[in-house]
Amino acid sequence: MKNLIKLFSFIAFLGLVIFPTYAFASSNSAPKIAGEGVGAISGWTVSEIKYQLSSNPSLVSGVSFDLDKSAGTVSVKLNSGSSIYTNCTHINGFHWQCDFPVGVQLTTTDEFHVIALGN
Repeated sequence: MKNLIKLFSFIAFLGLVIFPTYAFASSNSAPKIAGEGVGAISGWTVSEIKYQLSSNPSLVSGVSFDLDKSAGTVSVKLNSGSSIYTNCTHINGFHWQCDFPVGVQLTTTDEFHVIALGN
């Protein structure tokens, strides 16, 4: 009986030693795909930027502009400290209009950042 208990103890010990080693080795056997690359970002050229002031001339109520090719969705922000983009409306051709319902303080306007997504 003692020999049987020793045998089972030995088998359990081997299992505790061999299984983690096997699991670790099998997790490292598959090739890992990773990397880094560089590529050109094709984008839009923005032109004909026109700002509209609200009845309070210290606020920008909207901005209109043209893109050099069609886009499906366009958003814009005027303040680099903000993370909120305003959706724009396609007017015709490549012309877009973005309205800021609350207005953007003219003094905080420090960038014209456009995000455009293709069709």
